[in-house]
Amino acid sequence: MNTMRTKKAASFFAVLLLSGTLLLGGCVNLTQTDSPSTPSVPSGPSTGAREVKVVYNYNDTDKVQLSGNDLVLKVGEKLVLQPAAGLTKNTRFKSAGKYFIGDIMKQETDQHGKVVFTAVKAGKGQLQIIPDTDKEDRAVDLRVTVE
Repeated sequence: MNTMRTKKAASFFAVLLLSGTLLLGGCVNLTQTDSPSTPSVPSGPSTGAREVKVVYNYNDTDKVQLSGNDLVLKVGEKLVLQPAAGLTKNTRFKSAGKYFIGDIMKQETDQHGKVVFTAVKAGKGQLQIIPDTDKEDRAVDLRVTVE
């Protein structure tokens, strides 16, 4: 009877040891990542400035959905607004804060369906994303702070 308990205990500890070894052995590449609320994609080596990408999507009845909000950028960083895959409708972007676009964020040229803004001065504001260019009742404000 005691031999059976000893074998079970030995098997239990062997499985526990093996599981712990596999778990720790699989955690070799530990790197810090950005939080989901600030999705970002590093820019190419030519600019050196960080790009924060926000994907927007909407259908015919609901409000605009964003992949991130309440963003914090530093002066010189870029905000890239990209439509979700398959979204082919026209979208309008409007400054929802006084002088936000122009003074705090400067709109760059459209890059393959993406809208790019560069943070030029510290401040806070909102960028309103309006579906179908005129459906303001379904618009959403993207809040941005530039430090």
